Amino acid sequence: MKPLLKTFLVLLILPSCLLAQEDENWPQLSYLRRDYREVAVVLHVRAERAEVTYRIGGYETWTVNAVVLESFKGKFTKGDAIVYGHGAESGFKQEWFLGEKIIFLLAERDKDRTVVYSVLENSTLDYNKDRVRKLRSIRSSYARRRRR
Repeated sequence: MKPLLKTFLVLLILPSCLLAQEDENWPQLSYLRRDYREVAVVLHVRAERAEVTYRIGGYETWTVNAVVLESFKGKFTKGDAIVYGHGAESGFKQEWFLGEKIIFLLAERDKDRTVVYSVLENSTLDYNKDRVRKLRSIRSSYARRRRR
């Protein structure tokens, strides 16, 4: 029941996030830092396949298959394959989920104790150099803290 509730909440907030992505300098460093702290995995990926795997009311859960291009947080490395869930309102075209993305993923265990990844609400970003620069800065600041 928890994943269903999370998916529903994601879908309520997703449309406002889409408009903000048109600004090359959005989001601010503080916004990225907050999302970075909340998740288990942050990646730059090339999403190659996406399909609707669940529908409820006017919402859908998509399953996305991607290849890791760069890891900012978590144990994935360049070239790894990853599958993750992404909630959205009904009507989004498959193309919106494909291509180069920066994703912030929550990690949960299902009933078989297998790790399942799902996108943090309002966090998926189209790739651009400014966002990657900010995430590299965040990653290095966390690495410095761990060395102390």
